[in-house]
Amino acid sequence: MILAFEGKLPRIAPSAFVHERATVIGDVEIGPESSIWPGAVLRGDFGFIRVGARTSIQDNAVIHTSPQRGTVIGDDCLIAHLAFIEAAEIGDACMIAVAAVLHTARMQPGAVVAAGAVLVGDQEVPTAHRAQGVPAKIVPIANPTRESIENSAMRYVEMARRYIADAARGQ
Repeated sequence: MILAFEGKLPRIAPSAFVHERATVIGDVEIGPESSIWPGAVLRGDFGFIRVGARTSIQDNAVIHTSPQRGTVIGDDCLIAHLAFIEAAEIGDACMIAVAAVLHTARMQPGAVVAAGAVLVGDQEVPTAHRAQGVPAKIVPIANPTRESIENSAMRYVEMARRYIADAARGQ
């Protein structure tokens, strides 16, 4: 479902895929080849949401804002099932597992938030680091992950293309 809010209609790149059971409302911009999967909600009512290119927002993830701050998600990101992001800044090639990233938290390119973690306030996850636990503690990652995140992002681009092709064939 794609809805305007107070005169602001989501802007979705022609090559992006938004599943019919996803909800995108208001001041939301979705970049080329990004995918929004079933049950995901992107609510740009308090403020803006920007999603870069080739980013997947997976099933039942919630992306929101606050009246003071929008939410920005970079290119080639993986936002896992049931993740919650609000008023945060996510750099390119980041992965957020089933976790929460809240209010002014920041992730540098190639950073990860582990399953079950809660990243809050002004916490920042540097490149090649992972946030884990509640409240999140920042630890270095032994193996660089940016390339594997980008490769996984491309798998979602390919899956979205298959969905788009099926829709074009009327399936």
